[in-house]
Amino acid sequence: MFVTNKNKIKKRSDYMQNQSNILKVGIQKFIVLLKKIIQKIKFRIKLMYMDMEWRIMGGGCFGFPPSFYYTHTEEEIERIIKELREFLMDCEDEK
Repeated sequence: MFVTNKNKIKKRSDYMQNQSNILKVGIQKFIVLLKKIIQKIKFRIKLMYMDMEWRIMGGGCFGFPPSFYYTHTEEEIERIIKELREFLMDCEDEK
């Protein structure tokens, strides 16, 4: 069975169309990923500025900066505070 030039051209055209679609999907996924990365970077910068402002306004070493509350869940915060209290109580008992 002979493959005519028209069939070769059609196959090549279908192949090129498929490759083009794959490339478009890949580029779209890359753009979505890049946007997510940019959003995370912007959020981290925002947290950094919030912490700097908190320190300038007198935030001390006995409190947690605002970024701590944005990056931890309530359960984690309660657990960390409980562990910190226990540690301080143990240190106080040793004196």
